[in-house]
Amino acid sequence: MKTYKKIMNGIAFVEKLVLVVTMLLILVLTFGNVVSRYIIHQSWSFTEELVVAVFVLITLLAAALEARDGGLVSLSLVTDHLPVSTKKPVACIVAACSVAFCAVLFKYGLDKVLTQMANGKRTFVLNWPEWIFWSFVPIGAACLILHMIEHCIDICVEKEDK
Repeated sequence: MKTYKKIMNGIAFVEKLVLVVTMLLILVLTFGNVVSRYIIHQSWSFTEELVVAVFVLITLLAAALEARDGGLVSLSLVTDHLPVSTKKPVACIVAACSVAFCAVLFKYGLDKVLTQMANGKRTFVLNWPEWIFWSFVPIGAACLILHMIEHCIDICVEKEDK
């Protein structure tokens, strides 16, 4: 279990690092575009493509990090009123449904990436392969799956220890 936690801590560290770098990238690009528009009256057309694509990655990675701590929004109205003995099975069912949803997201995201690679479709402004940006979906879904499973294991181990 300690090795598993070290691996998950390493993955979380990488995710946090990616979040910091991408947030700084968005900040610099957006601020630079605004300054460019008002000072030299020229817009950086490529910023929209990059910012929108990177926001997808940021959203999914941040959701994965929150899933690790059980911080995703959930309806606890029912589960708060359940007996203690049923809370663990319900948490496992919720985790299983969440993992199933993320597995579907991963599958369809990966299908889209493979389709984009086969078609050779490119972005309009940067002329980059579109599969690069679409790859953020299966990457984020995989991180979500890992952290949801981690949280479920943490709940099961915590309940057994008490």
